[in-house]
Order: sequence, then structure tokens, then C-alpha cells
Amino acid sequence: MTQRPHKKIALHDWERQKPFEIFSQVHAPHFNITADIDVTRLIDDVKPAGISVFNAVLYAAMAAVNDIPEMRTRFSGRDIYEYSVSDPSFTTPINDRDFAFCEVTFSDDWPTFNERCITAIAEAKKQTELKENATSDHWTYLTCAPWVHFTALTHPHNGPEDCIPRIAWGKFSKINGRWKMPLNLQAHHALMDGYHAGQFIQKTEDHLNSRAFTR
Repeated sequence: MTQRPHKKIALHDWERQKPFEIFSQVHAPHFNITADIDVTRLIDDVKPAGISVFNAVLYAAMAAVNDIPEMRTRFSGRDIYEYSVSDPSFTTPINDRDFAFCEVTFSDDWPTFNERCITAIAEAKKQTELKENATSDHWTYLTCAPWVHFTALTHPHNGPEDCIPRIAWGKFSKINGRWKMPLNLQAHHALMDGYHAGQFIQKTEDHLNSRAFTR
């Protein structure tokens, strides 16, 4: 897949000029945040209908990403640009212990996105080893760690200029009668603050609770 269209951002006119200049120069510019979100509707209503919980969470997270311009913004040196859309690149298991990368073109239309996921995951499962597929920085990287209800998580990255957001979610747990899921975001502080991370977490929960997930 070719990269999405993008627009260049003039640094001197950008409201994030000062944060960018500061945090693009530090040795470790990435920050992580993990929070529980309520997924009771997902478990009680969506899953029993035979809908893929993984696909639904992936959709909600990417809908939230695309709601927030800062999460679609990237930089190379001092060139800053905002993509029109970010697409998901994620991991899918290919046997008990190994996994493969899988890429899907995002659509805000759930049935379309779900069908694309089903097709892409089936194709990805034919792989026999891990290999890099993504060749553009317009992607958002996602993974699921369903074995643990984690409270923190860090992701590998390619150094201080790697500005692609990383997202993870974990095991569902019933807490005080409600189903909760840990949702993690790792982002570059030159492009995003805690405010935007908070927006992402809230919007992901909102999409899970408000979207009509049908087969």
C-alpha cells in the first residue's frame, strides 16, 4: 500500500513549535500511558453476537487515532507533516508463540473495515516467519497482549526520531461488576502531550460504547 496524502506544517506557524524544538532534541523523547477503559458492552453485547473482539478494539483505537490530528502527525528532521489518515499495522499470531505483521487500510465504516481485517489477517496467517512489511511512516503500530491485565508497557522503537505511535491492549478483567481492559499508548513528546493521550483513551472507549458493531 502506498502512503496516504499529507500536508506539510510550517514550524514557525505551528502551535507546537516550542514543544517540538525542546522534545525533538532530548535523548529519550517518548512517553507511555496506560489506563483501564470500560469494555462491558464489548464483552456482554458485541462478543456474544459473534463479532471479533480484536477487530472491534482495533477499529475503535484507529477511529480515535484518526479523530486526533496530532496522532496523524510525523516528522523527519525539521520537516513536519500531517497525514489525512493513519492506517493500522498490527501483530497477529501465526502459531502458539510466533506472530506476523499485518496491515489494513482503515475505513470509518465498520463493516468495510471488519471485512478488510478478516481478509488481511487470513492472508497474514499464511506467513511462516516475522518480516517487516510497512514501508511508510503513516502507519500506527498496534499489538494485543491478552495474557495479562498489565498496568504499564513499553514498546521497542528506532531511536529518538521514531515518531510513529505505538498502541497495546491487554487482558479483559471484571472489576466491581464491570469489564475493564488496559489500553496503552506510547507517543513522541515532540508531537503529543498527555492531553492528546487522554483524548485517545477516552475516544477509544467512546467508540467502543457508541458504534454499532454488526456482522
